[in-house]
Amino acid sequence: MDDTTRGDDLRADPDVPGGIRYDPDLAVHEPVPVPDRPIAPSRRASPLLLLPPALIVLSAVVYALFGLVANEGKRSSDYLQQIRRRGSAGWQAAFELSRLIPIEGRRARDTRLVPDLLSLFETSRDDDPRVRRYLALSLGELRDPRAVGALTGALEDADLQTRIYAIWSLGAIGDRRSVQAILPFLSSDEADLRKIAAYALGSLDSPDALEALKGLLNDPVEDVSWNAALALARLGSGAGLPLLARMLDRAYLDRVTRPDEAGRALPLTEEQKEEAIINALRSITNLGDRSRLEAVRAVRDSDPSLRVRQAAIETLRALGA
Repeated sequence: MDDTTRGDDLRADPDVPGGIRYDPDLAVHEPVPVPDRPIAPSRRASPLLLLPPALIVLSAVVYALFGLVANEGKRSSDYLQQIRRRGSAGWQAAFELSRLIPIEGRRARDTRLVPDLLSLFETSRDDDPRVRRYLALSLGELRDPRAVGALTGALEDADLQTRIYAIWSLGAIGDRRSVQAILPFLSSDEADLRKIAAYALGSLDSPDALEALKGLLNDPVEDVSWNAALALARLGSGAGLPLLARMLDRAYLDRVTRPDEAGRALPLTEEQKEEAIINALRSITNLGDRSRLEAVRAVRDSDPSLRVRQAAIETLRALGA
């Protein structure tokens, strides 16, 4: 994997929280579903269904246009003001702020954005936890080292999701001062904390994390062990190579389950399997490992996904095979 990909984190992976941007070389669950569109209407019969299709389309267009007009021209500082005015009810503005910052040009930002956001974050402890979560996420999106102290303090919050968002943000900022604060979470009783901690430590480029990450390779939760193997590969360690090779095996992935919101164990979706295989291929490429060429060739020749097969071709090309 090329080092230039380290900051190219996306929002597209279905395994990643809807509000969180992430590094495609590491795989982590979304801790909280985020409402980014109107709530689905009731399935009961409605008079609306009797309207002419053209009128329904026109109504949808008008709704979309009004939404665009309402948000057009808003800056990050405008959302900060909304959060201050609404207090605990400002979580939606905090969510919109976290979505705006990654696409907002630096020149459009107020020079006081980081200090003002930090001040608001510090005073949000008694607000709706969702406000603090999305403020933590926004600080991570800004990639400003001044936020390390505040985010490290948030690791002691009672709200689990706030701690998850804070760990992610510390990894996104990439300041090695965060390593010692994140390391204890690798031994947490909460699988989600172990998972996000492994994810974040893979971004911090610190040798201090190597031994602790190796200890997670046999974690009973696949997402945790996978993140540990992927993080180790990013740090240049091949300790997770046997697990990375196993992640190329669809028969193995077919047996893996993940709990849904109700705690029911569900098999991986096809897209989740694809992401697991592609992430493993990228890590093998990053390590320059040629001992798994036959497994990579098998993926190239027989995987049902064209996207996965293309990733295998790129891995073989990168390895000179």
